[in-house]
Order: sequence, then structure tokens, then C-alpha cells
Amino acid sequence: MKKILTKADEMEMAVNYKAARNAFVFLEISLAIYCLIYRLKTGELPRVWLVFIGSGVVFWGTKWMETKRLTVPGDPDEE
Repeated sequence: MKKILTKADEMEMAVNYKAARNAFVFLEISLAIYCLIYRLKTGELPRVWLVFIGSGVVFWGTKWMETKRLTVPGDPDEE
């Protein structure tokens, strides 16, 4: 019987990362278009704007913190 939960290898992790990144980019673009259309029609920002801003802050904040944590000070790849 095949195990359902197994530890992912490097290739599967890379595929999962790319799929999650593409889904996030699609979500952000969709929310941006929705907010723009809603703003043009009604003149006000929808509440979805908070999700759009919040998800961007979480993504970029996590990216910045993890990059900071995983790089060695003075590393040429840091720049």
C-alpha cells in the first residue's frame, strides 16, 4: 500500500513552490483588476483591497525575513 504522506524530494518541492507562486501572482493580479474596476464604477475602494494589500505584505515580509535569516552577512549573493 502506498503511503499518502511522504516527504517531498527537491523536484517536488520546486514544483510545489512554482505552483504556489503562480497561484499567488494570479490572485494578486485578479484582485488588482477587481479593485480597479470597482473603484472606477463606484468611486470607492472595496474591502477586498485589504486582502490584496495584506497578502502582498505577508509575501514580501516573509521573503525579506527568510532571505535575511538564511544569508550570511558579507555573502556576495546577498546584494
